[in-house]
Amino acid sequence: NMLDERDVWFIWSTLTSLGLPRATPHLASKLVTGYAAQLDRIGIWEWSIFVAQHLPAGRSATIRNLVQRKITRNTTDVSTLCEEERRCLHDYHVDSNVFHCARALHARYARDWGKVVTWYTAAEMFDAAHRILMDNIAPQKIVSREEGDLVPLLTALQEHSYNILNWGKEGAVYFSYLHLPSVLPQGEEELELARLKISTTGHLLNNLPYTTLTEICAVNMMGLRTCNLLVEVWRALFGDTENRELLLTMKTFPLPSDYWINDIITKLSCEIIAEEQLDMVH
Repeated sequence: NMLDERDVWFIWSTLTSLGLPRATPHLASKLVTGYAAQLDRIGIWEWSIFVAQHLPAGRSATIRNLVQRKITRNTTDVSTLCEEERRCLHDYHVDSNVFHCARALHARYARDWGKVVTWYTAAEMFDAAHRILMDNIAPQKIVSREEGDLVPLLTALQEHSYNILNWGKEGAVYFSYLHLPSVLPQGEEELELARLKISTTGHLLNNLPYTTLTEICAVNMMGLRTCNLLVEVWRALFGDTENRELLLTMKTFPLPSDYWINDIITKLSCEIIAEEQLDMVH
């Protein structure tokens, strides 16, 4: 049977293992790809990966393409392996990142961006995961008030932040914002620490992308919440005093253009400038 590659593969692999004259790279590739394709057609694709590992060249691309076509798509847990995948990993020593990238590719086609980030992170493609998170998930989750979904994704990336481009200006800002206190601290020392953290986070919000309508709404919503938190902490610390410093701090926060605090800040800034000029005259 000219379509049955089993005998040819057995003879070639036996001769090769005995160190007898080897076939040319072209003939070896033809033998390997032919038998691998035969195994794939009859449904035992994990064995086709074993055969593909004997390719003289291009084995990584061939194995990657096989996995992308055959991988189980409904797996969401990194620790969950199908029987075929377990065999490839433990018996054939295929890199697990090949499977993670394949699942990320399927998730991209389905536009399931959360899974894309999960699988890219598992594959140690941290920069790609961060870019997807910032472009397709983070602003949308803030606007829809589902920011809690961002916490596990950002936490997994934060552990590898040194490998991520622009983490300090984007991912770290979201991470800091999502870890702002939701309950007012009790002690004076804790309140002061909260004040510093809120002030710093509010200023860092200016580093976030501010181009699309979703990004603008997300940044303004975060700036507004940060502003309200700062007011609560400030009142707990200073009561009704030090209001000028409070407003000047909030002036650095991104806020909606029609928010009332902007008018107050503008008027106060004019008063401060006038006072400074008067002091210079005296």
